[in-house]
Amino acid sequence: MKQENRQHLLLEEKNIYRAFVILALPVFLSNMLKSFHDLVDTFFIGQMENSVTAQAGISVAWPALNILLSLVSGLMVAGVAVVSQCHGAREEKRARQFSMLLLELFLALGVLLNVLVYFFAPWLLSMMGTRNQPGVYEEALTYLRVRSFEMVPFLIFSAFQAIRQARGDTTTPVILNVIAVSINIVLTGYFVQVRKMGVYGAALATMLGQTAVAPAALYLLFSRRGEGMRCSDVYFDARDMGQLCRIAAPSAGSQAMTSLGFLVVQSLILSYGAVVAAAFSIGNKVSNMLLMPTMALGSVLAAFIGQNVGAGNRERAKNAYRASRNLGLGISIGGALCLYPLRAQILSLLTNSPETLEVAMEYIFWVLLTQPFMSMFQNYIGVFNGSGNTRYSFTMGIVRLWCVRLPLIYVFKTFTNLGRAGIWYAMVISNCLLVFLGMYLLRRVDFTSVLQKRGKRRQAKTA
Repeated sequence: MKQENRQHLLLEEKNIYRAFVILALPVFLSNMLKSFHDLVDTFFIGQMENSVTAQAGISVAWPALNILLSLVSGLMVAGVAVVSQCHGAREEKRARQFSMLLLELFLALGVLLNVLVYFFAPWLLSMMGTRNQPGVYEEALTYLRVRSFEMVPFLIFSAFQAIRQARGDTTTPVILNVIAVSINIVLTGYFVQVRKMGVYGAALATMLGQTAVAPAALYLLFSRRGEGMRCSDVYFDARDMGQLCRIAAPSAGSQAMTSLGFLVVQSLILSYGAVVAAAFSIGNKVSNMLLMPTMALGSVLAAFIGQNVGAGNRERAKNAYRASRNLGLGISIGGALCLYPLRAQILSLLTNSPETLEVAMEYIFWVLLTQPFMSMFQNYIGVFNGSGNTRYSFTMGIVRLWCVRLPLIYVFKTFTNLGRAGIWYAMVISNCLLVFLGMYLLRRVDFTSVLQKRGKRRQAKTA
C-alpha cells in the first residue's frame, strides 16, 4: 500500500471502521501467527518427558524477560506517538530526526540488555524461588540465556516497527514478522522434536528467527524506497532526547511494574507447584489467541490517534477510539463464545499431564470470562499512547496489578481456603475494575499534540 493511501486511511477515510479493518488486518494476522507459534512451541514441549518442568520454566522466564524489555516498549510507544504526530503535521524532516534518534537508542539498549539478561538471570530466578522447584530453575536459566543473544536484532526490528507503524504502514513489519515466525516454527519443530534439544532448542529457534529479519529491517530503514535514512544523518539533540524519554518513561515504568507484578504473581503461582505454573502457562497461550486481534486494534489506534492529533483532527481521533472499542468488544465476545466449547480439545494438545490439563481447564474458564475487559484495556492504552498521555497507561498498569490483583491474591492465599482459585478470582476482579478506571482517565485526554504543547512552553519561556 502506498504512503498516500495509508495517510488517506488515517486522516481522511470517511468509513473509520473500514480504515481500521484494512490497517489492523496485517497486524492481526501477524499476531495470530505469533500466537500460533506459541501454541506450536507449547505443543512440542508438552510432548517431552519433563514437560511440566519445561513449561513451568518458560512460564517463569517470561516475566523476568519482560521486565528488562519494558524500556523497549516505552520507547516504541514514544516513537509511534512523536513520529506519527510529526507525519500528521507534515513535518517530515522532524519525523526522520526522531526516527534516527530512536534507532540509535535501540541499538545501544540492545547491547546493554544482552549483557544484563545473560549475567543477571541466575540471581533473578533465584529471587523468584525457582530453586525450590526441581528442574524449573535450570530450564528457565537456559531459556533466558539463549534468548539474551536475541536482544540486538529484536530491538533493531522493534525500532523499524515503531517507525513504520507511525506512518500507518502495518504491512511491511508484518511481512518481516511472518518470515521470522515461520523460521521460528520450522526450527522449533526440528530442534525440539527431531534433535531433542528441549527448552534450549525452543529458545535457539526464536533467537535465530528474529536474527534472520534484522538485516532486512535495516535495509528498509536506509533504502530510498523505505525511510531514506542515511548513516550521515546520525542525530542527537538533548531536547528531542528529553521529549522521547518523557513520553517513554511512564509507559516504560508501567511495563516494568506490570512485568514485575506478573513476576510476583508467577512466584505465588509457583508456590502451588509446577503443575499449576504449567497450567497457567498453557492457559495463557490459548487466551492470547483472542487477545491478539484487540492488541492489533490497539496498536493501529495509537497511530490513528497520533496522526489525527498531529493534524488537529480531534473529533476524528475520538471517533477512531469508538470504532476500535466496538470492533474489539465484538471480536472478544464472539471469540470467547466460540472458543469455550473447544477448550478441552485445544488444551489437551498442549500437555501430556492429566493434572496439568485439569488445572488449565479451571483457569481458562475465568480467562475467557474477562476477555471483553482486556479488549477495553487495549483500546484505552492505544488512546493514551497515541495522544502522548503515557502517564495514564502507567496508572492503569500500577492499579491493576499492585493496588488490586496482588493484594487480593495475598488476602485470598493467607486468609481463605480458596487455594489456587484465589488467583483466578483476583484476576477477574482486577480486570473488571480496570475498565472503570480507564473510563475515568479517558475523560481527561484533551487530544492535543505533545509537540504543540512543547512549542507553546518554549514560546512562554522566551516571551
